[in-house]
Amino acid sequence: MLRRLHLELAFAGLVFLVGLVGLRGTAELDTGWASDGPQAGFFPFRVSLILMVAAALVAINAWRARETLSRTVVIEREGGARVLRFGLPILAMVAVAQWLGLYLAMALYLLFTIRFAGRRRWATALGVAVGVTVITFVVFEKWFTVPLLKGPLEVMLGLG
Repeated sequence: MLRRLHLELAFAGLVFLVGLVGLRGTAELDTGWASDGPQAGFFPFRVSLILMVAAALVAINAWRARETLSRTVVIEREGGARVLRFGLPILAMVAVAQWLGLYLAMALYLLFTIRFAGRRRWATALGVAVGVTVITFVVFEKWFTVPLLKGPLEVMLGLG
């Protein structure tokens, strides 16, 4: 039986560590804005700081509400199944992204999550999956010229 306070503090700590790793990763990169746009560490540095601040705020709020949160049991059999239905597709997307690239993995994740978890029509799921993926590609690859993980499909289409 897991209580909400434990989960809030554990995930705040985990997100803070992710931010810290990201911050450490930008230590050797320029994190400013140059005449031709953002430098290599611009976005990772800021995202890392945002993650760390958000995690600290979550931990502080959880600690302030510890009396209430300690009484709330979060994970039992049904709750655990719900967490797995949410978390496993995200882990699958990360794994698929290593082989197929981030854009295709994102499109597949959105398509199947919206279709099966959200119980929406195929047309709606496909429209959102393709739309968000194309917008993400345009924003990062074209506007900000920040290349993200490519797979064989993007390379074959000449996008990588």
